[in-house]
Amino acid sequence: MSAYRPRHLAPPSGTSRRSLLRGSALGAMALSAGTAAAIAPAAQAAGLYGQDVSGWQGRVDWAAQAAAGSRFSYVKATEGRSYRSPDFDHQYIGAGEAGLVRGGYHFARPDSGDPEEQVEFFVNNGGGWTSDGITLPGMVDFEAYSGLPRDYGLGQQEMREWISAFLVRYRDEVGRRPAVYTNANWWNDVVGDWAPTNTPLFLAAYQDDPPTKLPGRWWAYEIWQYSDAGPFAGDSNLWQGSEAQFEDFVSNADYSSIGI
Repeated sequence: MSAYRPRHLAPPSGTSRRSLLRGSALGAMALSAGTAAAIAPAAQAAGLYGQDVSGWQGRVDWAAQAAAGSRFSYVKATEGRSYRSPDFDHQYIGAGEAGLVRGGYHFARPDSGDPEEQVEFFVNNGGGWTSDGITLPGMVDFEAYSGLPRDYGLGQQEMREWISAFLVRYRDEVGRRPAVYTNANWWNDVVGDWAPTNTPLFLAAYQDDPPTKLPGRWWAYEIWQYSDAGPFAGDSNLWQGSEAQFEDFVSNADYSSIGI
């Protein structure tokens, strides 16, 4: 089992093209070698698979992703209160044209601007939602940021209030709650024994078997991010419920989280 490593940060200036295309290259290698079944968890257990991508992946061959079995993708849209991914438009449009259900995600920066300001920036730059059956609800990413304090300089209660304010404003803006992406180690250390009400969980845990260590007070998760090394470009994910539950998650403004 590989250790969890944050990868959703904006690619730093001066990063080489080879580094930027790391995810796409690995994904393409896996697909061309026909190794999707070998890399997926639990020997490619039945389920609904997808992925998430950011500027680290650059141009993605979405037709190849769909052919390999990807059904949905989260695409990084924004970070903090001012960074918009220059790759968002072509990644988001490309995923949709290939038939994937897609949505935007925001990398939260509790050290940079208030939560309401970041929601506005996210929603105005790709993080919106409509009940059209092909748009995922927005997702907000909470994890450590390289070079900053693990807790962004906030105490547990301050962090909980920041998270709550973000989720409430997003719901007020688009009509439903977003999903929260995190990993158990960061959340339990920084946020503690707490989880926001009725909030879908997108859990990062790189391992072969379904994770049992969960963050805060969640008792189940909607999406499991199980690999950052294929079979799909970017990070590979597995929806934990049925097809009907996935359709409900995508389309229903009153969707009820299974884990809190």
